[in-house]
Amino acid sequence: MNKKIEALGNKIDMACDNNDAPELEQLLVSCDSLMENETSENRSILFLYKANCHAALSIIERKDADDTWSWSQERQVAEILNLRKAIAESGFETLHKIMQCKILTNIANGMSSLGRSIESISYYDKALSRIDNFAMAIGNKAIGQVHYGQHLYDYGHSGAFFFHANKDLNRFGKEPLIWDSGVQQDALEAFMFYKEFTEDVLESIEFDSKFNFNGFSLGKHQKEQDYRRWCLQHKLFMNPLNDVFTATIAANDVLHLPSHVYAVGEEPRFPKYFNLLKQEFIVARHMLYEFTTADIEHYADNDVLLENGLDGVHLGYRNELLKNSLRISYSIFDKIALFLNDYMSIGLKINSVNFRNIWGSFNTKKKALELYPCFLNCENWPLRGLYFLSKDLYAPNFTEVAEPEARELHTIRKMAEHRYLGIQDYPAQVDDNEYLKYITVDELTEKALKMIKLSREALIYLSLAMHAEERKREEAREDGIVVPIQSSRL
Repeated sequence: MNKKIEALGNKIDMACDNNDAPELEQLLVSCDSLMENETSENRSILFLYKANCHAALSIIERKDADDTWSWSQERQVAEILNLRKAIAESGFETLHKIMQCKILTNIANGMSSLGRSIESISYYDKALSRIDNFAMAIGNKAIGQVHYGQHLYDYGHSGAFFFHANKDLNRFGKEPLIWDSGVQQDALEAFMFYKEFTEDVLESIEFDSKFNFNGFSLGKHQKEQDYRRWCLQHKLFMNPLNDVFTATIAANDVLHLPSHVYAVGEEPRFPKYFNLLKQEFIVARHMLYEFTTADIEHYADNDVLLENGLDGVHLGYRNELLKNSLRISYSIFDKIALFLNDYMSIGLKINSVNFRNIWGSFNTKKKALELYPCFLNCENWPLRGLYFLSKDLYAPNFTEVAEPEARELHTIRKMAEHRYLGIQDYPAQVDDNEYLKYITVDELTEKALKMIKLSREALIYLSLAMHAEERKREEAREDGIVVPIQSSRL
């Protein structure tokens, strides 16, 4: 780290201590001015500094003592965006391991507070893959798992979440853990509170701590077993249990909609919607798996006349599986928006609904999204998570994003869906144009896996958000005739 960046860090620390908002705003500009000519490692540090500025400004600008349920979290979105930019730099990997863990844990904490419990767990795991006894990641991950478990409507699954969280919390006081700046007493007290809470819950439900989570079949045939192991390892089953472990109990797509209520004469349509959403996800997931295991040459490609475009593009059935996996998984989001339009009675015209505009209308004068009343400060953690997940996707009229790759993912999907996307085995010296974009097979594989994970996350939040909403509606419902619907497997 050079002296300019070190001095800038000291100024930011001082401005944070003094709650000096004007100075912090100016220091954000200073970070940007240093960014261009720096090494990747220093840029990673500068993005961390920007995140710290936004975090401090968020505290200063907070009008109410408790804004827990506020859906207006622009500063936190900016903080997460900059932390993600920090880890996207190649120089991030050369930072001290403790610094890497701090950044990853900060992202995870931010994601958890916004309702994105699934994404937060993945970031905690990334931190723990670097330092497996990093205290803040262990403790905060366990708290996140408790909150996730509390929002499940399968109480057997909730018990497994509490059990897993309790195992991690029991590490405090029993083994040496690494704290990045000494033991943080308030954090330790919170971890001990949750340790006692999970112990009380597990005792009250008489949880069998010796239960064999790996005693379940992965299928009769080797092909199916291999596929299910792949899904488990990548945490791709439509099953919340797959977010806490890869034991075979999680190797099924058991999640559906919770029990919910219709008025007499009202069509029980939401399970039909979810069936189709879930089936499309399953197909997109298997396409990606088939791509990873299929032979480069496929019989469908035999006797197909194709000209050599001299641009390094490799054509064939296998690469089309990859392309279509991304297309299908990306399309799931707008269909989730249609589900919300109906379920939350938002009333948008069907042809205009998408995953970015379902939450509110964009005020061009204020250059800000104005949320619809049904979402404003709504006390529904998974629904809020779904809203903030939408900020990982780019749309031309909604440029505020929390994901550095959002615009690129949007472009790749647009080219695959509506124009031409050429898949290369290696980067060739050819330029993109408005008709045709090139991408390497490794890049597209990474993007397709990312979209599958995002679509799974969104579908789980949708189901859990409906559960939370149904409980609210039950409390508010006046006496009347209603028809309860319980989801059942086909």
